[in-house]
Amino acid sequence: MFARRNLRRNLMIGICLPIILLSLFVIHQNRDIVFTEQLSHQQHSHFLQNIDNVHPSRSKRYTSQSQPLDIHTDKQLQNGNAMANLMAYQAPIVNFYNNQRHLQEYNPIQPIRHPVIDAKNLERFVHLDLKGAAPKIDYFTDLFPFLRQLGATGLLIEYEDMFPYSDYLSIIRHGLAYSKNDIQQILELARINNLKVMPLLQVYGHLEYVLKLKEFMHLREDRRYPQVITPCLEESYKLIFEMIDQMLSLHPSIPYLHMGCDEVYYRLIHPQCVNLHFRDEADLFIRHVTRVAKYIKSKHPNIKLFIWHDMLSQIVNSGYNNITELVELVVPMVWTYVDDVKTWFDDRFWMGFSMFHEVWVASSFKGSSGEITTMSYIGHHQRNQQTWLEAMYTASFRHRVNFTGIAVTGWSRYDHMLSLCELLPSSIPSLTYALQTIVYGHINNTQNVTISRSLLGCDRTPLWEKSADINFISCSFPGHEMYEMMYQYDGLTHVYDETMSFVRLYVTDIHLRQNYIHYKRSQECLQRLYSLEDQMIYFIDSFQRICLKFFTPDIGPEWLQTYFMRKLKEVQNRVNFIERTLKTQTSWLQRPLPNNTAPIAIKRRNFTISSLL
Repeated sequence: MFARRNLRRNLMIGICLPIILLSLFVIHQNRDIVFTEQLSHQQHSHFLQNIDNVHPSRSKRYTSQSQPLDIHTDKQLQNGNAMANLMAYQAPIVNFYNNQRHLQEYNPIQPIRHPVIDAKNLERFVHLDLKGAAPKIDYFTDLFPFLRQLGATGLLIEYEDMFPYSDYLSIIRHGLAYSKNDIQQILELARINNLKVMPLLQVYGHLEYVLKLKEFMHLREDRRYPQVITPCLEESYKLIFEMIDQMLSLHPSIPYLHMGCDEVYYRLIHPQCVNLHFRDEADLFIRHVTRVAKYIKSKHPNIKLFIWHDMLSQIVNSGYNNITELVELVVPMVWTYVDDVKTWFDDRFWMGFSMFHEVWVASSFKGSSGEITTMSYIGHHQRNQQTWLEAMYTASFRHRVNFTGIAVTGWSRYDHMLSLCELLPSSIPSLTYALQTIVYGHINNTQNVTISRSLLGCDRTPLWEKSADINFISCSFPGHEMYEMMYQYDGLTHVYDETMSFVRLYVTDIHLRQNYIHYKRSQECLQRLYSLEDQMIYFIDSFQRICLKFFTPDIGPEWLQTYFMRKLKEVQNRVNFIERTLKTQTSWLQRPLPNNTAPIAIKRRNFTISSLL
């Protein structure tokens, strides 16, 4: 009997174990199955119960997913958490330095674990930030049809000083600004490609390009800082209304206008504010925005007005009577560029914004990874789109927030005074994945191949994250030359780091000061530096040539001075020193080296921060 039981047990194991293993294999192979677009009410309720703990109370912005930061900071928006569960591509990538060695690349496509909002009826606008590296009109001729193909329905155009202001406002204008004819060509290209246009004209904060000028410095809310215009002087409204009039005159039939109003750092500081009896900063903000909105409506009664949400979020639950009027005048555009949007806004936030008739959101395809960033890697921006769709689904179902549009922002500078970050043509792959994520609700492996090969025309999937191993890539989308140039820059930067790490071992600061070198090692350094210098000079020539295809003549030199020339100068200084010393160094002094025995004394600077203000 005992033997028969063992036999039956072994037979059951022999039959069941293969079935279990086969089932597990099938489940693993189909792990990318996503939520369907339509869920039953019971499924909705079950999902919402499970995410109750995912919404910590959070009304301010953060620099990471865990550390709080005051809302009055620049757009310091971080990449978020690194991607988990990295898997290998089937197609190998060839290494930049060894064409025979294959690199293992991770799979950026992750299973979708949360339902997403149906984006079919959402407006999908692409932000063109023209206050940095504004493209030539010829580039828009190629770009706009491509954007329409990707699923864009409109353009959010932030001209800043590239707008052709006239009369007494002409001093605001960039020296290489667009002409009125250029603006008309942009609008005609947009019309031909069925892209709506929403100009963005700041009317409160981020007016550095105006208030930096001595002619308008008296209109600053705080005399030290040119960011914010004061609502406490009537002359401020004369300026703002004239800017609005000129903007509307060149955009006579636009359905939308964005008034900005984000990051208003300074309020109730101007001495004249005490005479106007504002209750507090919130009252000041509401009254100013309401007055400007009413002026625009008086010119174009049917125009839809937008403002950024960050200042508004501080007052939506304040109980002010006059906010009701503002709610009727503007549409908030809620922005955040973090990896996981779902944890960024809590229930109280969405309850407050549910009072608006409609809400738009703003994601990012470039300009949110750091003030000096050269490449828009896809991973961070695609995760931002994906989790926005998930957060919108939750807010629309739980709080009945009426989402009607999404703007995919692409900042060119963090503000007017700061350096160029990613250039538009080189950020098109990131924008492509962003728009396609919104259109389809997610990106799976099949769509990934279609996007990279068919839409972008690339010979491999673009990098999702910054990699230590730089790979050649060839594409055919509008702007691919600049994208390929950024790959060359990353590769050359890697060569620079390796070369200079070697050189700094043998030609240190003490060698430079004392003209005291290791003859043989210096010759080895010089050989490496010659090769690096040639590559860097070749890159400068190529980069400026490509830049002239897309931009005005000032952009190439500005970008190179920001990111490249310091590196070249260091290389050339080392080359000049080694060449000179190798010619003259025939003998070496006895140690200690001259002027190297006295202690180093540094005098402390006598200042305080308050003395600088």
